Amino acid sequence: MSLREWIIDGIFTLTVDNASSNLTTIKFLQRVTKDWNGAVLRNKYMHMRCCAHIINLIVGEGLKEIDASVAKVREAVRWNSIYIMLETAENFEIVFLQMDFEDDGYSSYFRTKEDSGGLGSPCMTDFQNCRAFVTFLRLFYNATKKFSSSLYVTSNAFYDEIFVIQEIAKVMVDKVKDLLFKLYNFCTFIHSPNVQDQSGSESTELESDASDPYVMVHSRYERFLQVEKSVGYSNELERYLAENCDSRKDANFEILEWWRDNCNRYQVLSKVVKDMLAVPVSTVASESAFSTGGRIVDPFRSSLSPLMVQNLVCSQNWLQATVPISHRQSRDDVEALEEELLDLVLNQQPTASATANTSSSKGSTSGKRPLISIDD
Repeated sequence: MSLREWIIDGIFTLTVDNASSNLTTIKFLQRVTKDWNGAVLRNKYMHMRCCAHIINLIVGEGLKEIDASVAKVREAVRWNSIYIMLETAENFEIVFLQMDFEDDGYSSYFRTKEDSGGLGSPCMTDFQNCRAFVTFLRLFYNATKKFSSSLYVTSNAFYDEIFVIQEIAKVMVDKVKDLLFKLYNFCTFIHSPNVQDQSGSESTELESDASDPYVMVHSRYERFLQVEKSVGYSNELERYLAENCDSRKDANFEILEWWRDNCNRYQVLSKVVKDMLAVPVSTVASESAFSTGGRIVDPFRSSLSPLMVQNLVCSQNWLQATVPISHRQSRDDVEALEEELLDLVLNQQPTASATANTSSSKGSTSGKRPLISIDD
């Protein structure tokens, strides 16, 4: 009902996590909207699963293999983040092993846990398992940070991270190509009349000025290039896939700018890309924006005075400022400003007294304000 009210006649994708309730909702939406005018391929690919949640599930499965070792290290370190905890703890392996012999409090703590059926202190084998697992986790940690970003976490941003985690197999490549051709054929069916009209108007505009031979030569050369590029390929997509790839050495390369510059060469395919590059692949950013779970003020922060909170906020802004801030220079500026204000006040005091005396000598009432006072 809301989609109808907002005059939205189709949903391309819906990015959600892997909860079973979401799957039920997606199936319902696919069924009731598959015949709408804006439906793409009858909503077959509407469900976009959150990549951050998928990575979390993969890591969770991997943790089962060395769950005991990780649990022992976590009990010794008391840290929630698995990757950062293990990466930090492995550097202090010798310290933890030595504490087991020299620190009575440390060793008695784990003996008590073992007596009650819990895990003991981490040993050398546990740290070896964790060290091997850190290398495995680093890839997923970097990918999760990328997917948890609040800006531009769309379908083009996750490819490198997934590729690093596991090189894409031929079967996966074939699936991606098959879907790409389906989307291209769908857009060709929808937009081909408009594309033909655009190309025809462009050629007419180029040849409209017959009095200038250079314009005519340029027009024919451009048409020759378009025909030459399309020889041997039945459509834009095949030509695009057969072209040489651009180098990735340019750090300023922007995929959206590339498609903006080449949209005339790939008039149908660019429409596919425009939709694909807008697909969010993670729900983390939206969850952090709307969820209040992580915004509960703990007892320590709730006990801060308003003045201390203001100081902390200002300090954070200064530390995160793009322009370096010189605290010494700022302090000197404040002191200079205070001296100027003090001089201004002192200079006004005699004038105020003289004016007040003059006013009183002329018979002014005691309640009447002087012309100039310190308040002015």
